[in-house]
Amino acid sequence: MNLSLPKPIIRNQKNQTEFRWKTFWCLLTMFVIAAIANIPHSRAVKELTSKASELENSSILQSIISNGVTSLIIGSILIWIGLWVSAKANLGAPLIVEKLSGKPFSEVFNKKIVFASIFIGIILGVFILGLLKIQEFILPIGTAKAKHPSAIPNLFASFSAGITEEIIFRLGIMSLIVTVIKYIIKTKKASNRIVWTGNIITALLFGLIHIPMSSNYFDQSPIVIGTIILGNVITGTTFGWIFWRYGLIMAMIVHFISDVVLHVIGSPFG
Repeated sequence: MNLSLPKPIIRNQKNQTEFRWKTFWCLLTMFVIAAIANIPHSRAVKELTSKASELENSSILQSIISNGVTSLIIGSILIWIGLWVSAKANLGAPLIVEKLSGKPFSEVFNKKIVFASIFIGIILGVFILGLLKIQEFILPIGTAKAKHPSAIPNLFASFSAGITEEIIFRLGIMSLIVTVIKYIIKTKKASNRIVWTGNIITALLFGLIHIPMSSNYFDQSPIVIGTIILGNVITGTTFGWIFWRYGLIMAMIVHFISDVVLHVIGSPFG
C-alpha cells in the first residue's frame, strides 16, 4: 500500500493572470459569507463573558450588516493584494483558477489530495488536543474565566476561520513575505528555504494574533501566551505547507477540519 502524499499541484501562471478578477470575486464572496458565519460564535462569546451587555445594543441584523460591510471592504483589499503577490510567489489559489478556466470538477479536485488534506486536518487536531492534555498535566494553565461556546457556534467559527484566516494569512501575508524576500535577495524563483522562511514567520504572526482572543477565557500568564503561540505556530506552519503544496482551498479544508476536531469534538476549554 502506497502511503506517500500526492504530488504538489503545478501552478499555471498564465491562467492565474487571465482569471485573476474572477478568482478575486470568488474569494471575496467566500470571505464575506465566512465573516458573517462567525456571528453565532462571536455573540455566544459575548453572552458567556463580561461583554454580554454589548448584545443589548446590537441585533443579529445589525451584526450581519456590520460584518458584511467590514469584510467586503477589508476582503477586497486583502484578496487583491494576495492574488497579486501570490502569483509572484508561485502560490495562490490554483484549484479555483483551474476550475474557472473550464476544467471539470473531477480533474480540478483530485480525490487523493482532498482525502489527504482531510486526514492531515484530523491528525493535526488530535495532535494539538494531545499536547494540551500533556500540558494540562505538567503545566496547567489555570481555571478558565468563562465557559467556551457550545459545539454549534464553534462549528460556525471553524468554518469562518478556515476561510477568512487562510485568505488573510496564507494568500496574503505568507505570499507577501515570500515575495518581499525574493525581491530583497534578487531572485526570480522562490526556493524551498524562502517559502519555509515565509511560512514560519507567518505562523508566528498567526500565533500572536490569537493571544488577545484567549483573554476571554484566561488571564494572560506566560504559560497561556506560550501555549497559544506554540499551538498556533504548529497549526499555522502546517496550513502554510499545505497552501504551498496544494493551494489555498486545501489549506482551508485542513484548517476547518483541524478546528472541528479541536473546538467542536475536543472542546478542550469546556
